[in-house]
Amino acid sequence: MFIGIGLLCGSLLNDKAVSGICGALLTNVAGWLSGVFIPIELIGGSFEEVCHVLPFYHAAEMAQLAVAGEYAELLPHLAIVLSYSIVIYTIAVVAFRYKMSGDKA
Repeated sequence: MFIGIGLLCGSLLNDKAVSGICGALLTNVAGWLSGVFIPIELIGGSFEEVCHVLPFYHAAEMAQLAVAGEYAELLPHLAIVLSYSIVIYTIAVVAFRYKMSGDKA
């Protein structure tokens, strides 16, 4: 999923903007929205609801479940992360093809 986001950023942004956005910014955003830095249950409210929709939360949950050995509970989280990955990769490929067709003109 993160590679797909990197490919998407590389297709949409110039080389100077990619390093800042896909580097530090994406890492920090993913960390906060996944509950890695602070459990999102402590913040609660709308923030928690938004985090539950995004793939970062589910990726972190998969890691915690795998460490705990609860493999049967991985599947719903895996399905969500894979769904986001497919969408992100598809958008990245379309954006890259569009960018390449524009560079020829």
